[in-house]
Amino acid sequence: ALICLGTSVMGFSQSEELVNEEEVEIAVDDKMEPRDRFMINLTFDNLFHKENDGFETKWLSRGVGLYYMYDIPIKNSRVSIAPGLGFSHSSYYHNSFMVEDSTGTDFNPIANYNDQDEFKRHKLAVNYVEIPVELRFFGKPSEKGNVFKLALGFRSSVRLVAVNKETNRDNGYFKKVKTKGYRDVALFKGGPTLRIGYGGFNIIAFYSVTELFKKNQGPAMTPFSIGISITGL
Repeated sequence: ALICLGTSVMGFSQSEELVNEEEVEIAVDDKMEPRDRFMINLTFDNLFHKENDGFETKWLSRGVGLYYMYDIPIKNSRVSIAPGLGFSHSSYYHNSFMVEDSTGTDFNPIANYNDQDEFKRHKLAVNYVEIPVELRFFGKPSEKGNVFKLALGFRSSVRLVAVNKETNRDNGYFKKVKTKGYRDVALFKGGPTLRIGYGGFNIIAFYSVTELFKKNQGPAMTPFSIGISITGL
């Protein structure tokens, strides 16, 4: 009887231990499950172009994006689909006067721009509402909850406003001139995205399959960006 009782106690203890291990594993997975609901992108934004008349963009061209993503896991796998909604701003710094007329928009480069004291800053700034979607792949969480992640996606954008900003010297001091309403900038933009990261820090890249300006309404310029993405929750 004692042997049977001991065997029963040992069996019960082992079963309880297995249950506890499963509960701990489930609890850990639930607690550390990556969601990446909120994303902040800080990027270097620039343009691929074939302008050979002296037009140049500047290294300080940049962008920022804010996104909310809804993560939808695919069954019990470490793969998920995440549609979202966001806002982005791109500032393209350049060395030209931006001119718009009935034939479209063009850039008139300023000779020896970097050596001129009369011109401080010229840029085209564009704001978009964006609809991103990602196919996400997650690694196994570490003890601290950090996880390797890879996301392939596509981002569709609708232009809100395009603004030309110039800072030029006038009567001995610099004046800022802002002009908006450039409808030659394409209404829609879209292209693939790539995001690779660990924990809350990611490297992100985007390449537009559409050009910055409407066809035959401006120079052929293709937007792209690369930078960091900070994710949380």
